Amino acid sequence: MAGSLIRYDLSLPGYFSYPPAPSVKTRPMIPRGERRSLYMRGEYGAKVEGEAFRPMTAHNTTHLDVPYHFDEDGDDLAAVLNRADSVADRPCLARVVSLARQPALPGAHTREGVTYCEAVSAAVLPSVADLRQVEALVVLTGFGALMARYGDRPFAHDDDGYYHVPWFTEDATAHILKAGLKLVAIDSTTVERQTSSEPHRMSGDVHMALLGHAPPVLIMECLDGSAMAQQVGFVPSVALLHMVPRRVNAEGADAAHSRAFLYFYRDDADGTALRSLQAAMTPQELYG
Repeated sequence: MAGSLIRYDLSLPGYFSYPPAPSVKTRPMIPRGERRSLYMRGEYGAKVEGEAFRPMTAHNTTHLDVPYHFDEDGDDLAAVLNRADSVADRPCLARVVSLARQPALPGAHTREGVTYCEAVSAAVLPSVADLRQVEALVVLTGFGALMARYGDRPFAHDDDGYYHVPWFTEDATAHILKAGLKLVAIDSTTVERQTSSEPHRMSGDVHMALLGHAPPVLIMECLDGSAMAQQVGFVPSVALLHMVPRRVNAEGADAAHSRAFLYFYRDDADGTALRSLQAAMTPQELYG
């Protein structure tokens, strides 16, 4: 017996931003006139200095990127949902890699007392043969602890002008494509490397390579998971990943705010019980 099924929520508890991207604020849209009366709260994007409203995107918290994000001819959110061949909204077997608190690890970086893997290379990922046994890869660098800590406060750059958010190196991207994965997920705002500090610029190479591949590799960013080892007692190497994207206005959407859940057992190192659980979730049951 594999024991009780554990469901762990990898979603960020709030929004996360850094200049020059808009931060997300909340304010009363319908103020409460009396203690027992109607109240509604709204959310909006704002410049860091608060001088003007800006559009709120789907990228300030846990979200799913789809090909339309970087390719006008690529699939939008509507095109990847409710499909048995897509992992955008169905449970899929995933390899989970924890790279937190390992200062000797290649690509490691420490900021504000948090050690995480900034440059995620092929050297720190499972082998291609290992990854071919699953549909998705979840990389927990440890940076989620910083994102969860900041809430709606803008994340400032380091003394060198760089934010040092985790990203995938060129060889890691090639490794992922060679493995034939359908999705990669990471506890970072992006999978891209920061290329300059003044002005702030990020590359677009990884998004283009993954989302532009045939078939595309979907991308999930802004996971957390930093407290999993403490709360559960361990980080599983294999789990079922289930994303629940926000489905409103899916046509023409490049991304979607999402919840991200991991399902796993304590005594199921090879994933046998998880495969049985996944087999019970047929497309007919999921999509009708």
